[in-house]
Amino acid sequence: MKYQTIIPTDNDNWLALRTKDLTSTDSPAMVGISPYLTPYELWHRKNDGIAVVIEENERMYWGTVLQDAIAEGIAKQNGWKVKRMPNYYRIPELRLGTSLDFGIMDGNAFIDDECIAGLEIKNVDSLQFKKEWLVNDKKQIEAPYHIEMQVQHQLLVMGWKFMYIGVLIGGNRLELIKRTPDPKVQEAILTNAANFWKSIDEKNPPAPDFDTDADFIAKLCGYAEPGKVVDVSSDEAIIALAGEYLSLKEVSKGNEKRCDSIKAEILVRLGDAEKALAPTFSISAGVTAPTWVEAYERKGFRNFRITPKKEK
Repeated sequence: MKYQTIIPTDNDNWLALRTKDLTSTDSPAMVGISPYLTPYELWHRKNDGIAVVIEENERMYWGTVLQDAIAEGIAKQNGWKVKRMPNYYRIPELRLGTSLDFGIMDGNAFIDDECIAGLEIKNVDSLQFKKEWLVNDKKQIEAPYHIEMQVQHQLLVMGWKFMYIGVLIGGNRLELIKRTPDPKVQEAILTNAANFWKSIDEKNPPAPDFDTDADFIAKLCGYAEPGKVVDVSSDEAIIALAGEYLSLKEVSKGNEKRCDSIKAEILVRLGDAEKALAPTFSISAGVTAPTWVEAYERKGFRNFRITPKKEK
C-alpha cells in the first residue's frame, strides 16, 4: 500500500484534506461510539465534502493550550525528544487518514527527522477521568472507547508498532498509556471503512436517529422550494407525528427535545416542500431570514410551524 505525507498550507487546507478520508476522529463516529458525531451526520458530511469540525468547549480549549507543556513534561520524565506533527498522513487506497499531536524521536530517528512512535495528549479533570476512563484490577488504564479506537486508527495509518496516550488528570497526575496494534479492532476499522465508502458510492445513507440528529437535520434540510405544496392526507406517519407535536406543544414547555426530534423527522419526510396540507392541520416549512447555514450553500432556515385547522 502507498502511504502519503502531506504538508498542509494552512488550517483550511488541512480541513479540506480531511474531507477526502475517514480520519481517526471519524472512525468512532463511523461505528456509532463518538460523543461528538453520529453516523448519519458523518455520512452526509463526507458525501457533501464538508469538513468535520468539533465545536470546542472550555475544557477542550485549555487542553489544546496546555498540550505543548504536557508533552514537554512527558519528554523530560522519559528522556525523549518530541515534536509537533503538523502533517496530514493518509493511505489513498483505503481512504484513511490521520493527524497526530506529537511524535517521539530518538537516536538516528531524530537525525533523520523521523518519529518512531506517536504521543496523543489528553487533559482531563479528576471527575471526568473517574467517570469515563476505566481502571482494571491490575491498575491498568483504558481510555474511553472512542479514544482507544482513535489510537488504533492512528497506529494503522502510520504503521507504527506502538504509541502512547499521555493523560494529565486534574492538573497534577500524569498517566502514560502504551498502546500496540489490536488486529481485531484494526480489521473492524478496515471492514467498516470499506462499507462506508461503498455506501457513499451507492448513495445509501444510514437511517437518522431523530433524537440525536435533530439539529443537524434542521441544517441539512435548510431548503424549501418556493410555492411547493404537498398533500399529506394519506401519510399516516406525518399525521401521527403532527398530532404528537401539537399535543406536546400544548401540554408543557419541557418537551422541546422531543418536538425537535419530531420536527426533524417531518422535515426529512417533506423534503423540499414549503407547505403540507392535511384534513386537520397544515404544515408550513418555508425558508426565512437570509442567514448562512453552515457550508451547505443554502441561505436561510426552515420556519417550521404546524397549524391545526379550526372546525367549521
